[in-house]
Amino acid sequence: MDEELRRDVEAVLNLFVRPQLSNHGGGLEVVDLDEDGILWVEMQGECAGCPSADDTAKGLVQKELVTRIPQIKGVEIDSGISDEIIEEAMKLFTHRQKQ
Repeated sequence: MDEELRRDVEAVLNLFVRPQLSNHGGGLEVVDLDEDGILWVEMQGECAGCPSADDTAKGLVQKELVTRIPQIKGVEIDSGISDEIIEEAMKLFTHRQKQ
């Protein structure tokens, strides 16, 4: 992501998103913008792991960014868990189901 786009994203987050998240003890940081225009964010504080985090990402974060910055097509949460760890967890879960 170029510096101008990053500044625009941060400005929208600071004005419209972070104040609402901080009211709930949470926050977010930008992780990456992929080639499809999906902005990956990491939820922080009370928002990290919250059952409503996905709804917040779509209903608040995505809405604010997509309507204000044309390069942003969507928002996804980066859980910080690699695909390899998820795959291993699924193997363990499946193995336990069979026992």
